Amino acid sequence: MTRLSKRKASEWALLIAGLLLAGAASAAEYDNSEQDKKQPVTESFTAGQFGERFPDNLPFDTEQVIVGAEFLNLYTGPGRGYVIDHVVEYGEPLWLLKRRTGWVKVMTRSGKTGWAKIAELDSIVAPDGEPVAVPTPGIDDYREQGLRFGFTYGDFEGANSLGVSLGYRFTGNISAELRVAQTIGAYSNSETYQVAVLHQPFPQWTVSPYFLLGSGINITSPNATIVATEDRQDTTMLTGIGVTTYLSRRFALRAEVANHYLLTSRENNQEIVEWKLGFDVLM
Repeated sequence: MTRLSKRKASEWALLIAGLLLAGAASAAEYDNSEQDKKQPVTESFTAGQFGERFPDNLPFDTEQVIVGAEFLNLYTGPGRGYVIDHVVEYGEPLWLLKRRTGWVKVMTRSGKTGWAKIAELDSIVAPDGEPVAVPTPGIDDYREQGLRFGFTYGDFEGANSLGVSLGYRFTGNISAELRVAQTIGAYSNSETYQVAVLHQPFPQWTVSPYFLLGSGINITSPNATIVATEDRQDTTMLTGIGVTTYLSRRFALRAEVANHYLLTSRENNQEIVEWKLGFDVLM
């Protein structure tokens, strides 16, 4: 073998050794990166550095979690109209303060507060590494509301009817209401005061039907300029059917048709059908 050939062989050997060393280094870097990805959230640099630090103004009885996503946006308020105020990174601790519909108010380790979307809190974990799930608001939250105020407008046998109600839910299916309505007609006006019991057989449905049964009094006042008669007070029996659907956590839409049976002092009793539409404010 000539001298030149020996030199080329040495160069090739060095080149192959360099390639092997480069491949080994790349494999080591890949393994390290994979290990970093598999590193638990609670053992990240940020969690280890700040996991034991608590805000000075931390409210009593709050839950601490650690951000498991790459970052989490915090807004100035609980709604789409608010802007992003600051961002917390992977491994940072947070304290959950309160929930409002689809948002949660949180506090950072520096004591700053902001609002996070529940949908973006799917990667948070507890300090011990266990996943934490923040429940999203659903119809169960609406059914838990006991007290409600209602406002309705409808047709009372051809006359305009305005009504208000105060209701209370005793169980998931049974509730009671106090109802007051003012009817304005062409020949007479009337006021109705009633107590009704409502039965909701399927409260878990988004659009939920209900049945009602009640009793009360109806005070009719004829227009003096048209008919010269005295005011009349009659006992009323009430039956009806309706449907409720929830628009938000605090508001529900209601449609109802009711049959009022007036027990008059005259020879014949009177039956009146009422159609109305309204909404409830849940307290």
